Amino acid sequence: MKEIWRRDGALAVADETVAHLRWRLERSAAYGAVKTRELELRNRYVDADPLELTWVDPAEIEYVVGELVPDETDDSHFERPNVPAQGRDGIGAVRGGEWDRPTVPFTDLSEYRLFEERFLEGVPWTETEFVDRHRRSADSNWCERKLVHKLERFDDLYETIATAGYSSQRELGGHPLNEIIVYLGRNGELRWHENGRHRLAIAKLLDLESVPVLITVRHRKLLFPGEQPPR
Repeated sequence: MKEIWRRDGALAVADETVAHLRWRLERSAAYGAVKTRELELRNRYVDADPLELTWVDPAEIEYVVGELVPDETDDSHFERPNVPAQGRDGIGAVRGGEWDRPTVPFTDLSEYRLFEERFLEGVPWTETEFVDRHRRSADSNWCERKLVHKLERFDDLYETIATAGYSSQRELGGHPLNEIIVYLGRNGELRWHENGRHRLAIAKLLDLESVPVLITVRHRKLLFPGEQPPR
């Protein structure tokens, strides 16, 4: 906060504080319970519990949905699929199209490569290519100390998962939509979409047998394989 105050002033500190409080609220057990009930009352598109968790081998989640593009709101260090997130309206949704065709590996994500450096190769955070890229970038809004402080939290997450195993957000009392989010392609393949990238990367690096995922969108051809497109 001192760095933000010095660089951007009091208004930026206030914005940062509000954003942090909103982030904490949306991950609280109480907020999660309210959203869970809301989703249970909504009409869904598939004959399945929209919030049912599926435990899968993380190695089966090989590709992302669509292509990867930089997220300009986060200094371009955060890639995201170019298929828009469906939000709460997408829970249990059926979507056609070619979003399951591209073959961009999950391991192409910069965060996965970063964790590979840190946890497999033992590279200090300050010496990773990820941090160096921000250090050299004139456009980055992250001071190095703040960025490294953020990354150091993943040391604890990695150690916790390695020693105690992987726990779902429900087991931790968190937000029901804060699980690893995947879409189900036309052939039943799992494709990662936007949420849970750090946890999935850690699960892959630890070679875990299974992790819980929330399937939010299914491809239309998976459910209706013989359906003809409208003329």
